[in-house]
Amino acid sequence: MNDLLIRIVDPAFGHPRGILGRLGGRLMARGNAEQERWAVDSGDLKPGEHVLVVGHGPGVGLVLAARAVGPTGHVVGVDPSETMRRMAAERCAAEIPNGTVEIRDGTAEVTGAEPASLDVVISVNNVMLWQLADGFAEIARVLRPGGRLVLTVHRHVLGRPPEDLQRAAEEAGFHEVALNLRPRRRNSPAVELTAQKPAA
Repeated sequence: MNDLLIRIVDPAFGHPRGILGRLGGRLMARGNAEQERWAVDSGDLKPGEHVLVVGHGPGVGLVLAARAVGPTGHVVGVDPSETMRRMAAERCAAEIPNGTVEIRDGTAEVTGAEPASLDVVISVNNVMLWQLADGFAEIARVLRPGGRLVLTVHRHVLGRPPEDLQRAAEEAGFHEVALNLRPRRRNSPAVELTAQKPAA
């Protein structure tokens, strides 16, 4: 990828910021909607559960997760992009005041969550930005025993063999790790991973 393309793509999608970041966020909201629904459905979220969404982008998954766990549950979204946090806050204008959704600065490697405090962690099209070992270790730290991890990413942006994700999850102590590549008509395959933290 040449330098000019990187200068255009990175502020829109890699590290969203400014006008390009907001444009990228609008495209993400549309282009990732199907994966966001898959992730929330696959997480089998239940009312009252506590959920972390890593790299929430414009917040589509936050709203879906909030609907699944509310009104007694809690969804925390972490994203290092101030632009994405603002867009997500706009999308979650009803869920933030009632306490169902919380948005804060963070990454997969540094979520700010308490140990063993979460039932489910979800990530959509964000894992390509992780330091894999550190990200999976942090997720294992914050999940309760028996907690679930659901992760999906476009194959064309992953930048590594999908099997690396399965290996990193297993090395972090997850079990029942399932990896799937789901073909799609209008996009590259969706890489889908589900895993569970062992019960105590």
